[in-house]
Amino acid sequence: MTGWHTRIQRSQQLARALAASGHRCIYINPHLGCEHLRPYLADRHSWISVLLPRILEFHIHLPREHVLHRRLLSADESRRVLAAVGELVAALRIPSAVQLVSFPIWLDAAKWLRDLFGFPIVYDCHDYLGGFENVAPEIIHKEAELFEACDLVTFSARSLMESTIAAFSCVRTKAALVRNAADASHFRSQAQQPGVVADPAKVIGYAGSLDHWFDVEAVRHAARERPDWKFLLVGRIEDPRITTLRDCPNVEFAGEVPYAELPKYVATFRVAMIPFLRNRLTLAANPIKLYDYFSLGLPVVSTRLPEVKLYWDLVYLADNPSDFSAQIARAINESDPSLRERRMTVAQGESWLCRAKEWLGVFDRQVRAVRQDKA
Repeated sequence: MTGWHTRIQRSQQLARALAASGHRCIYINPHLGCEHLRPYLADRHSWISVLLPRILEFHIHLPREHVLHRRLLSADESRRVLAAVGELVAALRIPSAVQLVSFPIWLDAAKWLRDLFGFPIVYDCHDYLGGFENVAPEIIHKEAELFEACDLVTFSARSLMESTIAAFSCVRTKAALVRNAADASHFRSQAQQPGVVADPAKVIGYAGSLDHWFDVEAVRHAARERPDWKFLLVGRIEDPRITTLRDCPNVEFAGEVPYAELPKYVATFRVAMIPFLRNRLTLAANPIKLYDYFSLGLPVVSTRLPEVKLYWDLVYLADNPSDFSAQIARAINESDPSLRERRMTVAQGESWLCRAKEWLGVFDRQVRAVRQDKA
């Protein structure tokens, strides 16, 4: 769903953890040519490159770049993807594989690959697609076909799984919950590097997309109520409404930062926040940033979301902009040092390596069950 070089999100983290577990992973670049090593129109070859040990990135060349959120792949484009992957399977002599699909545009090619090679399809459903303003309706409609066709569906949040089962009964017998997780060692090791100095101001920080689900009014209310607090927003602005916060002198925008640099910013936070509007998208979300914040033991102020509520005793939950500001004040004055240690313990235990093991276990059980049914 996202390129490896854009942001390190769930798909990338699962690939890294599966590779660390001894499996070889091939990550298909979703831009299908945009990130070639040579200029796009000057080089019509597909490329394979090494990202990390046991992780390869496959750049499949199409006649034109595919903007993956705007439309489905055409039948010809899906056949080109199939042909390219088929050549790679032969070149690398891959006897068996699992197709981990995270976006419906890949379905036609994935079904053909399953027919040709017997590679099962797992749909990793980690968002409510209908909640995105930039995803084309035809892609959202294609998801129903993906639910029907896949061999297993893994969900990142229980509410997302339950609402999907209610809408698509075919999912009930092949659904499994595999939540998001933390890369705690990355955050702790990077945050402790020389040169990382805590800001003397009371920094209230956010790291992530600044899109239409971001609660602008909650941040604006807190910023105006407490001019002595500094609000640091780390991430690319995706929605123009976010820019209205520039009117608040104590709100700063750091822009998009590489994943390698992110811990250095988060380490300056006195309090971390998840100011999301409550809608079908956010109510179905399991925010990775919660685990990232916990990696450094930070107090977290969040909109009351189902997956965040699981850690009710370690976070500060808010229901409206006024309440959000009040909860930040509580978090800043947190006096129990054991809370910090408990959050870090959660992050250490809820690791991506653990999630990869869960995912492998779920897949193994599902495959056995299908084989027994066929027998």
